[in-house]
Amino acid sequence: MSLIAGRLMDRYGAGITMKVASLAATVSLGLAALSWNALVFAVALFGMQISSAFLFYEAAFVFLVQRDAGNAKQQITLLTLIVGFSSTLFWPLTSLLLIWSSWRTVFGIYAGCNALIALPLVVCALRRCPARSRNHNYTLASRVHSQSSPTLIDLALITVGFSLTTFIFSAFLGRMIPILSSIGLDLEQTSVSALFGPSQVLIRIFAASLTERMTAIQLTILSSILLSAATIVVELSSRSVLGATIFTVLLGFSSGLNSICRGILPLSVFGRDGYGKRVGLINGFRLLTASFAPFLFTSIQSEYGIAVALALLAACGVGSILAFALVCVRPDDQRVLK
Repeated sequence: MSLIAGRLMDRYGAGITMKVASLAATVSLGLAALSWNALVFAVALFGMQISSAFLFYEAAFVFLVQRDAGNAKQQITLLTLIVGFSSTLFWPLTSLLLIWSSWRTVFGIYAGCNALIALPLVVCALRRCPARSRNHNYTLASRVHSQSSPTLIDLALITVGFSLTTFIFSAFLGRMIPILSSIGLDLEQTSVSALFGPSQVLIRIFAASLTERMTAIQLTILSSILLSAATIVVELSSRSVLGATIFTVLLGFSSGLNSICRGILPLSVFGRDGYGKRVGLINGFRLLTASFAPFLFTSIQSEYGIAVALALLAACGVGSILAFALVCVRPDDQRVLK
C-alpha cells in the first residue's frame, strides 16, 4: 500500500491525498466507535490502516518536499522533533481514557479530534502552499547533495539498509522487557526501557546542528553505527543496569536519527522528482520486515538462546552500515540512472 500511496502523492500532490485520507480516517474511527459487529469493526480497522499510509511520517515528508524541496531537510528534522512527543503523550492519554470511559468513547473522541483538529490543519497547510506545489507536473529539481546520477542499485541499497534497521527496531521494541529480563534484570531494573522515548527526543533536538555538519548519508551511517553498538552493548550487559541503560539510550538515539534519515536520504540521493514513489517503496519493505521481526527473533531465541538472537540483530546492524556505505562510496561512473 505504501508504494501505491507514494505514486498517488507524486501524481496528485501529498496535500490533496492527506486531506482525503484525513477524512477517511475520521469516518473509519467513527465507524469503529459505532461498530455493531466484528465485521464492521474489521472494516473500520482496515480503513484506518489504509488512511495511515497517507498520513504518517513518510506522507508528511513528501508534502514538505513538494512544498519546498530546498528547505525540506530542516523542516523534516523539525517535524520529527514535534511528532516525537506524540507517543509520549498519547499512549498514557489513551490509557487514562480507557480507565475513565469505554473503548467506543475513545474511538469517538479521536474521530472528533481528527475531524476538528487534524483535517482543518491539513486543509490550512494546503492553502498556504505555493500554487506550483499543488501541481503534480513538477519540474526536475537539482539534487540536494549528490552531483552524480543515482541508479536502481542505490535505491536497492537504501531499501535494504532501512529494512535491516527497521527489523532491529521492531525486534527490540516488540520484545524490550523480555530481552532485558533475559539478560538478568528484574522487573524494577527493566524500567530503564522508559529512557527510549526521551532519548529519541533528545537526539532530535541536536539533529538540526548535525544535519548542518553532516551529509544525509553520513548521518544515516551514524544512526546505523549507534544501532549496531546498542546490539553489542545489550549482548555484553549480563545483569548490568548500566549496560542496559547505555543500550536503551543508544537505541533511542539511533531511532531518532533514523526517522529523520528516512526522509532526507532519498531526497539527498535522488532529488525531488519521484520522491513519493521512492519513499513509498522503501517504506513498504520496511513495514514488511517490521511485521515478522518480533516473531522471528522470539523463535530464534527459543530455539538457540538469547545470545544467538542478539547476534542476528548485530549482524543486521553491520549489514545496514555496509549497505549505506556502498551508496556513499560507489564510483560516479557507475551511478547512471536508467
